[in-house]
Amino acid sequence: MKNIFALFVICLAFSVAMAQEKPEVVPGNLIVQVPTKSIDEVILANQFFEGQPTYLKLNRMLSAPMAAYLLEFDENIHHQQFLQQVWDHPGVTLIQLNHKIQQRIEPNDPQLGQQWWHINDGGGGGLADADIDSDEAWDITTGGVTATGDTIVVCIVDDGGDFDHPDLAANMWYNHNEIPDNNIDDDNNGYVDDYMGWNPVNDNDNVDGGGHGVNVAGMVGAVGDNNTGVVGVNWNVKIMTMTYGNINQEANVIEAYTYPLVMRRQYEATNGALGAFVVATNSSWGINNGDPADAPLWCAFYDTLGTAGILSAGATANNNVNIDNVGDLPTACSSEYMISVTATNNQDVRTFSGYGATTVDLGAPGEDVRTTASGGSYTTTSGTSFATPATAGAIALVYSAPCASLAAISHADPALAAQMVRDAIFDGVDPVSNLTNECVTGGRLNVKGALDQIIQNCSSGGCMPPFTLSASNIILDAADIEWNALADIDSFNISYGEIGSAAATVFDVEQLEYELEGLTPCTDYFFLAQAICDGATSDWSDTLFFTTDGCCEEPGFLELSDATDSTITATWESILAADSYLLQWRELGSSTWNNIDGIDTTTFDVSVLEPCTDYQIRIATNCDGGTTGFTPSQLLRTSGCGACTDLTYCESNGSNDQEYIGNVIIGSLDNTSADDPNGYGDYTDMSVDLQRDETYDVSFTPEYPGNNWREHFRVWIDMNHDGVFSASELLYDDDQGTTETVTGTITIPLTANLGSARMRVSMAYGSNFGGDYPQTSCDEGQDGEVEDYCVNILEEDTTSNPDGIFESSGEFGMAVYPVPTNSTLTVELKTAVKGQFALQILDVTGKAVRTINAEETRTMVDVSSLSDGIYLIQAVDGNNIFGRTRFVKQE
Repeated sequence: MKNIFALFVICLAFSVAMAQEKPEVVPGNLIVQVPTKSIDEVILANQFFEGQPTYLKLNRMLSAPMAAYLLEFDENIHHQQFLQQVWDHPGVTLIQLNHKIQQRIEPNDPQLGQQWWHINDGGGGGLADADIDSDEAWDITTGGVTATGDTIVVCIVDDGGDFDHPDLAANMWYNHNEIPDNNIDDDNNGYVDDYMGWNPVNDNDNVDGGGHGVNVAGMVGAVGDNNTGVVGVNWNVKIMTMTYGNINQEANVIEAYTYPLVMRRQYEATNGALGAFVVATNSSWGINNGDPADAPLWCAFYDTLGTAGILSAGATANNNVNIDNVGDLPTACSSEYMISVTATNNQDVRTFSGYGATTVDLGAPGEDVRTTASGGSYTTTSGTSFATPATAGAIALVYSAPCASLAAISHADPALAAQMVRDAIFDGVDPVSNLTNECVTGGRLNVKGALDQIIQNCSSGGCMPPFTLSASNIILDAADIEWNALADIDSFNISYGEIGSAAATVFDVEQLEYELEGLTPCTDYFFLAQAICDGATSDWSDTLFFTTDGCCEEPGFLELSDATDSTITATWESILAADSYLLQWRELGSSTWNNIDGIDTTTFDVSVLEPCTDYQIRIATNCDGGTTGFTPSQLLRTSGCGACTDLTYCESNGSNDQEYIGNVIIGSLDNTSADDPNGYGDYTDMSVDLQRDETYDVSFTPEYPGNNWREHFRVWIDMNHDGVFSASELLYDDDQGTTETVTGTITIPLTANLGSARMRVSMAYGSNFGGDYPQTSCDEGQDGEVEDYCVNILEEDTTSNPDGIFESSGEFGMAVYPVPTNSTLTVELKTAVKGQFALQILDVTGKAVRTINAEETRTMVDVSSLSDGIYLIQAVDGNNIFGRTRFVKQE
């Protein structure tokens, strides 16, 4: 396994390491991870940097499962400083610049006309033991399908394939659930006409005609035993072809990785009816000297792929450097599901390629290897580019082992199966003296050794213990425990008890679940299980830890709602051990809390408050004469700020697929906006002072993702504060229409009420706005967009300078994956811990929604019950926070 703490230290030391060429960035690009509903908020909040417009806009979604987007901005802006500004937005969970990548090939003249790396008897100047023992492995399996019949697929992300190559054609993967070229997503996987694979840059399956990718494919699976050319590690395997486009960028790579992830998830969700059983991706490219800290989304993707059951083979640098010191992408990423590979020659020596005792996992043949080439030909070539697909091919070959338990686990727990295959490859290497201190395993790939390892641990040679234990329905004195196991297991023994006490044992449990009863409230318990197979017993499973309900703790959530001019309603989670609750409130900025003690309900109206004032409220629990700590305070403003936000207005929106409002200028208000969700933009957090009996210049600019259309603009201000935009309150009407910026004026009448008022800007195409021209203020669904603002009607000139609220969020001390997650989140601390601590999960408002007791550096957290969205998770010991990061919960 990779040493994560060592990698963390290395990242910090990059600035003082030997000088290296920094990876090249794509100017004006950011890659961000943001839940879908928040991306427009992030864009809107970052339209200015140090007072200058950024022109930040959405380029495209890169990956729906990862909630990853490519944003564009003015390339003249300082990239790192602007990255930090965007990161400070609470909706952003991961962020990085978009770097250019390089293919990892070492061009040279052919030296050998045979594939020494498969079988080498010591002739031709090579060493007999420098090969990967393919011939011995093929005596066991030649690839193709798992022991239970799943067709094994390896996804090659490169520059394309050669679907007509005589040594590859039979092994090329096709999506047979998709009808080609009918412009329909037949299998409902989100990709239209993805029959041959996917080209994410062109949004089609035009993936034929590669060069480098064809060399890579031959290493994985050139057809065997066909009396033609060469043979890959697998005689039979399906090769899924992905491209990362003609422009080599991280954004394209992230987008490409999404396709195999979607296909494997679909395969599992449909029991193999749709999708593909993808077990590995191959990445024969990267960034020399790349720092994983600069590519958190890229690195996080390997954990996400791994939890779906997909291992990733990555080629390390083609230069003789210590990756531990200088860095590399992707092979310095700390994911346990990324296998980083260096290249060896027929003397079992690493010569031209990178190494690293904590970052590079193993060596594999990559110098003077014979493989397929485009146009139906063959070539002898060198590079880590070709050591890596030998390893990806080995992953696929291990999955084809005659081991029914591995095949079963690959569906019951895909991540566990991926770990088993990875460990078999690591444990099965041939030790090589010159790699002893240069890679994690100290050895070179041996596919026969990997197969031996997986078969040795196969349940057919013993009784496999239960796996993926979980606890649910945990109450004061009971809990439901579930686990997975292989189908041929007869029954189970279980053992459980309070931590630190003697265990109770129950024998011959016949179900995959057990209800524990008679437990003690607020107590830590352990649980493990053992399988019984034909009278023999397995080892005990990994230990499950859980805590019963009934602890004296602060409520898990606090919500504020129903604000009036003088009251705010607080609602919080009920705590079983509570005698009563202590509520505290104060005006934002005050140093003194007001106390309301002895509350015996879980809802309370805080009253005697001032209008239009921000208040903080927090809750603690009273039980057994003691009081817990407080929940994080929540913030809410009382009403009374004025008609703009206090009144309820009719809804209005547009269909902005082909046009949207790009810029609004009214007096000193100047707002540049992106394509607002659902055709409506709520900008009532912005306000402009307008004086009665004054005339103001206005301008409105439409924007178009495609063709330009003639747009009409209208502006209403609710000047009498009645919650309705009347005909007399229509202050601007561009009845001519425009495809560019339109300018004019508005005049505030003397009859306008003073104070806050709602302003509505409506844009519509053509003459049919909402079905009947001229458009009204409450139309919905028209071709166009609607935006609402606040204005402040004054009698005399006033300079407005409202205080702003700036939130700064940091990430330190821990890593989480997969991100996004829909069920289980793995939390890893970067430093060792002593004793118990708490993991707190907070939502975007700062309220705590879950607290988990932990004591290990790695903890599995069940987040399936959380609502979709962004959360902050932090490690806390008393008042000391020693780890913090963000994650996304997304179904």
